[in-house]
Amino acid sequence: MSSTIPYQERTSAEVVGLAEEEVPVIVLPNGERLEFPGCRAYKMSLSELEEYEGRYEYWYGPTETLIVVADEPRVSGDHELPAPYLMQLVQQIADECGAHFVPFGTVSIWDANAEGVPRVVMRPDQCLYLRPQSARLPDKDGLKLGFHTLPDVVLEVDHTTDIRRGKLHQYALWGFPEVWVEVPEAYTPSRRAGKPRLTIYVLEGSQYREVAASRALAGWTAAEIHRALNERLGWSSETTAALLRVARALTARLGTAGPEGTPRLRMHREEGREEGKRDLLCQQAALRFGEDVAKDLASLLADVSGENLTRVGGWIVTSHSGDELLRRVRENGA
Repeated sequence: MSSTIPYQERTSAEVVGLAEEEVPVIVLPNGERLEFPGCRAYKMSLSELEEYEGRYEYWYGPTETLIVVADEPRVSGDHELPAPYLMQLVQQIADECGAHFVPFGTVSIWDANAEGVPRVVMRPDQCLYLRPQSARLPDKDGLKLGFHTLPDVVLEVDHTTDIRRGKLHQYALWGFPEVWVEVPEAYTPSRRAGKPRLTIYVLEGSQYREVAASRALAGWTAAEIHRALNERLGWSSETTAALLRVARALTARLGTAGPEGTPRLRMHREEGREEGKRDLLCQQAALRFGEDVAKDLASLLADVSGENLTRVGGWIVTSHSGDELLRRVRENGA
């Protein structure tokens, strides 16, 4: 299958013999079934996957099956927004508690067999590390299970899908400690995951349990996170209060001294917070796309300020390649 064929020109029947309305299923070696509502299945080899630049949810090596969102062209906007919004919210918490958090966006998670051959690849919408200084972070090729540290939080956006029947079970098998599933307020007739809300799942033993508040982010409630991710005209007073409360709790937990007690943040405040934001953006670009892209981005950001820096943060998360990121920065005059 060519990765250049537009989604709307493909049908699942062409590749795996399913009717349009059928739900793709992956059967694991132990007999467990992973279902992917709202998706379509295609045949794709590992070599093709490594060259593929499109979006996908899941790849299963034994059957060379690629799972993609069926309604991708129509829903990508509403699906993409929560991830960069979360990055901005978490950055505000980090600034308030004097910490450094690292969001990774759509990183590929690679699970290989004993010989090192990938057998499963899965993509979340956002990964968040709260203690990056003590973690082995993913690189530009992705997160390799057994080598890189698992993130503290994973965000999945269920706009027209329902990860509870597939991807959530895979996260549990891998031992991911906390998964957030956001169903946006934006309406779509093909929604499958129920009413708009955010659900927090924490791993207990080998299974997830739904909880009202995040363990990783110190009591930030599911309702508060959902509201913040869907505020399109700026943060409400309720969201601001929640961010400050979580920051205070994390300050105590992480042993930071708040913004006044952190030399790095104090320096940035004295010299201008925007310079610190440029540094952070370049660090995130380096982690996602490599040092060469980060150097080019640093040159482009030299004269960027204000809200444009926030826009660049969103582009780092939503761009599929370093070239796309740099092009968006140049074309938008950010």
